[in-house]
Amino acid sequence: MEIANTAPQARPRVSRPGWLELVVGLVVAVGLYLVGGIVGYLVPEDGPLSAGHVAFIESAAAPAGGFLAAVLVRIRRLGPFGFHRVRSVWILAGAGAGSACFSLSWPVSWLLDPLFPGSEAVQQTYREATQLSLLSLAVTVFLGGILSPIGEELLFRGLLANFLFRWGPWVGVLVSAAIFAVAHGVNAVMPVAFVVGVAAGVLLRVSGSMWPAIAVHIVYNSAGLVYHGITG
Repeated sequence: MEIANTAPQARPRVSRPGWLELVVGLVVAVGLYLVGGIVGYLVPEDGPLSAGHVAFIESAAAPAGGFLAAVLVRIRRLGPFGFHRVRSVWILAGAGAGSACFSLSWPVSWLLDPLFPGSEAVQQTYREATQLSLLSLAVTVFLGGILSPIGEELLFRGLLANFLFRWGPWVGVLVSAAIFAVAHGVNAVMPVAFVVGVAAGVLLRVSGSMWPAIAVHIVYNSAGLVYHGITG
């Protein structure tokens, strides 16, 4: 007589985020962006944090919250989202790519700014936060140059690009970069954001790790904030 095997079967390990993770992550992120927008509107202008600081906190917390929800809903491991140890040469490659993107921002802006009149106002609150004082600049670089890039990379590369890689590397790289760019608004920032997104996506794909992609974004944002803080 055969005895039925009633032992619980181990669930197959998921190699990448799926539709469940994508939907949950995006819904939570959008909800947190909306909450952050309301909070930013209610923050007094004479408070300890400037409007730029509050905006950077929102741009870090909302996508990071969406990513965390995507991880916890089913997979509960960071590996499928691209978090693997990587050689230091890849981190240096990410830093170099971030520096190159920062250098490219001038010719790209010079060529495309006329197509987006009034775009200067979009970044004004961020730039003002770098110019209030040295302490404000340091806080701005921490929030906008480190935390915000980490949060955005978690959502747009860690979740979205890894989800899209099921249809091929260039779908993952280009589509995630395009969505990342549009998420910054239809303005002069959008083309440069697309370039940063492509650089981060390519490094994620070829290295197999999120860390070089995060390095791209941190170096690009930090360089821009320090530049505007110094030059005014």
